[in-house]
Amino acid sequence: MAAFHRASPPPRHGTIPAMPATLVEQWDAIVAAQPSDWSSLFLELRLRDAVQSEECALVMSPLNPWHEGDWRSGVFHFRAAHTYGYGAAAQLVRKRLGTLDGVGIVATLRLERRLSDVRPVSTQGVT
Repeated sequence: MAAFHRASPPPRHGTIPAMPATLVEQWDAIVAAQPSDWSSLFLELRLRDAVQSEECALVMSPLNPWHEGDWRSGVFHFRAAHTYGYGAAAQLVRKRLGTLDGVGIVATLRLERRLSDVRPVSTQGVT
């Protein structure tokens, strides 16, 4: 028998729709859902209002964000590292997302992919 998930009932007339989660809340939820051995996360940040792209790019610059096509599209990609490797430190990502929350930027954070249990190769330096 197939599993079935019931959709949420429609909101009652006069109710206030839920506010979108802050970027820090979204980040915390993404990190909490990862296995303990996660190494890198590839993320997408999609702004609700692309007009805020320039301010967002300035705040996110320490995360080394990139874009596809025009940077004013309101879609940024970046990589976060857990303990070592390529990507911004997880603590820095959380701090920068908190800054975006603080200046009133509303966006959706989405995990694109994850690398787990990645270990550096010992091929550099004296052996």
